[in-house]
Amino acid sequence: MKINQPEIQARGDQIVFTTRVEASTGGADLWYSLGSQFADLLTDACDAPLVSLLIPAMAVGEDIHIHGAVSERLFFFLSGPYQRILQHIHPGLQRIRLFPAELRTQAPRPAGVAAGFTGGIDSFSLLADHHYASHVPGGFRVTHLLFHNTGSHGREERSGNLFQERGQHIRGIADRIHLPLVIVDSNVASFFPRRLGYVHTITQRNAAIPLILQGGIGRCLIASSYSYPQVVIGGTRGMTFSDPVTLPMLSTEALELLSVGGQYTRVEKVLQVAEIPDTYDSLDVCFRQRQGGNCSTCPKCVRTLLTLEIAGLLERYAPSFDLEAYRRGRSRLLTKYLTHDELLFREVVAFARERHFSLPLLARSSARLKHWGANLKRLLKRMLHSETRKAQIRSL
Repeated sequence: MKINQPEIQARGDQIVFTTRVEASTGGADLWYSLGSQFADLLTDACDAPLVSLLIPAMAVGEDIHIHGAVSERLFFFLSGPYQRILQHIHPGLQRIRLFPAELRTQAPRPAGVAAGFTGGIDSFSLLADHHYASHVPGGFRVTHLLFHNTGSHGREERSGNLFQERGQHIRGIADRIHLPLVIVDSNVASFFPRRLGYVHTITQRNAAIPLILQGGIGRCLIASSYSYPQVVIGGTRGMTFSDPVTLPMLSTEALELLSVGGQYTRVEKVLQVAEIPDTYDSLDVCFRQRQGGNCSTCPKCVRTLLTLEIAGLLERYAPSFDLEAYRRGRSRLLTKYLTHDELLFREVVAFARERHFSLPLLARSSARLKHWGANLKRLLKRMLHSETRKAQIRSL
């Protein structure tokens, strides 16, 4: 695979960062487009294309030749340590070599502090600490919000309808809290094989956005999805579980990527966000890729609403949720979702127990049976492993 030197061109009211990519399957342009008023944030380095295309190249076993400048720090981690981590997460990936035309060993650290923002719980928790809080060190106070199209907007991303609608929603929040919003569109999703979709490659796709902006952004805060005790690399868990470990490896001499918010559980984040009035009519947590706001019945909506209900704060969010739809299906939805062996739902159940909040009887019974079944499965697995080990020892 060959990554050519990026070109930066003005097209109407947009500025476009384009890199020609040549691979065994053919050639194509990788592009990122943003408002021309943010042209001074762009860099001419190849760091962002390299991060974006590392997994696609490893998926087919192609070395990458970079005809442009790459951060020495980024080159070091992507050449070896980071690839090992990716192989733990995706065992089918192959080790490859990187051949940059130039290594940049020094770069000034710009003063800009960006934060990826979607309007959800993690995003607003980040702002609680890095925007709304009165005592925030200057180097950690958000100066720009980022919203981008790297694959999270489902089928609608082809026409851009959902991306554009969500962007308008985010712009309304940014205007209200007086922060500039950098909206970035991209075709990066087209470079990933179908088996490596958005949720399996989310960290690289999103990290590439601040990397194209390191001409003016020196630190990017990325909201954690999970708390520090839940950090893990590989296994059956998603890529974002490893962000506190991997994001520093995707940093450069000019840009520091940080995972923030891992000191909180999701329940603690919901309670933190519920003290921000700006969220009451703008919070967007919906799992379903739809237009028109929160559905109020998907797993993420129900998890958030149940947490608010337990805390006695549900009515605050009547402007952004259909509380009647939630209440009508509450017993059925809780029975369905509380049986999920999922970390964040387990946190909510523990919160209900702590607050002596009574969940529907059927939901409690189903969750208890699911818990017992999971414990029995783990016990049987340990017993089987023990017997297998004993058999191996006897055969020696």
